[in-house]
Amino acid sequence: MSARSTVIGSGGAEVSGRRDVSEHYDILVLDASIKQSLASVRSLARAGLRVAAAESIAQFDPAVPLPTFRSRYCARAVTLPDLVCDTEAFVGEILDFVSEHSPSVVLPAGDITIGVLRPYRQKLADLGCFLALAPECALEIANDKDQTLTLAEQLGIAQPRTIRIGSTDELESAGAELGWPFVLKPTVSWPGHAVDRLIPVDVIDLAEATEVTQQILDAGAGVLAQEWASGRREGVTLLVAGDEVLAACGHVAHRTTPPLGGASVLRESIEVPADMLDAAVRLAKQIGLQGVCEVEFRRDAEGRPLLMEINARLAGTIENAVQAGVDFPLMIWCWATGLDIAPVRGYRTGIRTRWLHGDLRWLWQNWGRAGRPDSVSRARSLYAFILEFVKSFHYDYFDSRDVKPFLAELRYTIHVLRGKRKPVSPSLITSDSRGFGFVTSSSCHHRGRAIRPFDLRASECAWH
Repeated sequence: MSARSTVIGSGGAEVSGRRDVSEHYDILVLDASIKQSLASVRSLARAGLRVAAAESIAQFDPAVPLPTFRSRYCARAVTLPDLVCDTEAFVGEILDFVSEHSPSVVLPAGDITIGVLRPYRQKLADLGCFLALAPECALEIANDKDQTLTLAEQLGIAQPRTIRIGSTDELESAGAELGWPFVLKPTVSWPGHAVDRLIPVDVIDLAEATEVTQQILDAGAGVLAQEWASGRREGVTLLVAGDEVLAACGHVAHRTTPPLGGASVLRESIEVPADMLDAAVRLAKQIGLQGVCEVEFRRDAEGRPLLMEINARLAGTIENAVQAGVDFPLMIWCWATGLDIAPVRGYRTGIRTRWLHGDLRWLWQNWGRAGRPDSVSRARSLYAFILEFVKSFHYDYFDSRDVKPFLAELRYTIHVLRGKRKPVSPSLITSDSRGFGFVTSSSCHHRGRAIRPFDLRASECAWH
């Protein structure tokens, strides 16, 4: 056990020489507005750790309870300053919390938060706290889709045909080569100065492609034009420690929001196909990733797995893995604190988990996407949505031992449906971290601040 590790199962680890144990927290989980953070808080607290959760005031509506803050497993809820508009204060509050309460680990789950905190890794270490992220050299590659795809090509890993786009003048030839529709992706999800996370967008003609490309370029990211793969979305979450992969859990995402490769709202655990596992492990090791990562693929018409991206963080599918028997949050804690990690040899397949709020959002978005990639007819979407109440028994946010987060999420959904946040479903959308989208073709306001037209925000950080 390392010097900075604590004992799991103590019901709130004691710290030698500390007078007030109630003021000590073993871990600070950030990005409390997203579902993977709630799953982490529950998992870690059930293991006997004292868990604090925090979120930037810019990421949730104070008028509606935040589910993670309502959890019985959250020992302390911390509201932080705006992480983009007041970054210095945001980081300062985290450093002050670590200094005062001595958590051994800070666990971020969102791309923007990770980008903000990366430069402060050493400051946290000086305070005796480990920032639960992969090494910097690995993050530089994993967070850049262009670099990731280049490395994958060198490793012989199949990927969709991809064209680097430098200006809107190159789109017509890209369409001729790739065929319409195709997908436009930012090379980085968060360029560093943008307010929101950038997401892939499907385009069906030159006019749409021109608009989206200009938005991404204006946000400060590069643009990749990529052929659309029509097969199912599959992924594998890995836990890497040293040179060893200690856990691998596969899933298929049946529905996402936005419908084209957004946050998964309905996913099912599967045995990791051999062709996908081999590619994922080779890529993660070559990049040098440590800790948790998710590698995403999409099958083409011939059934080949094509690499989409790699996420070097907790993803929205973590709840599915936990329900299937792979406790990644607890494994992250053990990795971060130097505790031994027992390799996972198997897990339950066929476990379906559903994010009900997100599935409602998928239903709404699909309603206005007739004829676009990854859309289905209105009748079929409504049938699939209703049928899932019979097929799915596990819901994000719901836990019979911890009901308040689900009630808070339900209240937020009602808040949206009553018109407090009116959802829309154009091809280009921006959304808040928990819910429905807003039109990007004109300025709007998001939690009291203006959203620029080029902010293409993915819910759940997607966060897939």
